[in-house]
Amino acid sequence: MTYRALVAALAALSLSAASCGASDGSPDAADPNLGTAGWGDGLVDHQAGYRLSDVRAEGGRAGRVRFELETGQAHVGELTSWYWSTDLRYFARAVAEPTRDGAWEAAFPESPGGPGHLVVAFDTGDEIGDLVLGADVDAPRAKHGLPKVRVAEGDTQKVGAYDVSLSGDLLLAQPSTLVLSVSSAGKQVEYAEAEVAGVSIASGAFVRFEAGADGTFSGTPSSPGRFRLMVDVMIADRPLHAVFERTAFG
Repeated sequence: MTYRALVAALAALSLSAASCGASDGSPDAADPNLGTAGWGDGLVDHQAGYRLSDVRAEGGRAGRVRFELETGQAHVGELTSWYWSTDLRYFARAVAEPTRDGAWEAAFPESPGGPGHLVVAFDTGDEIGDLVLGADVDAPRAKHGLPKVRVAEGDTQKVGAYDVSLSGDLLLAQPSTLVLSVSSAGKQVEYAEAEVAGVSIASGAFVRFEAGADGTFSGTPSSPGRFRLMVDVMIADRPLHAVFERTAFG
């Protein structure tokens, strides 16, 4: 079974279960509590009257992903996107910008091209709240491949002079809290901003963790099994990237 076929099958099961209690029986009437940091986990390209379409990607150093967001609403002001290769050797985040022709475009550096997946998250501005949509994308391959991903063996990964630590467990379909800390030479370091997100290695389900107090990040994994967790931290205008793995259970 291909990656897209597996994702589609799991998404269909999720939507079928969520729509059982809906009045019109359509996928767009699914439970708004599905997924994490909003509605959805990026396995489907349409929900609640919104649709992600015409996704096109470039590979290479200045790789760009262009897409359209079909909706009767015109108030989507900010849209965050994540793009990764299906082998999860590449994972990047970017804020998408609207184009003059009504589409959206996000710039992802060092894109390897090839088969991948795009996820977008935005505030609908209504009772739905945040919405997460996703679609497969295939970009021209770059001339140079990416090195093997270095995954932390435990709770801490050394990135240059810093130790990036991520502790906590993932609970399936339940709010899960992770704690992020950064230290250098044994002393805690304050960071300006941080982003924690994850992808199910088996299904491709996306989970975004919302920042809370005291370095906590909370999200709800929608798929069982192993998740690749990506942490991006900004310290004094220097970006740090660390990779961890956790198993969602419960």
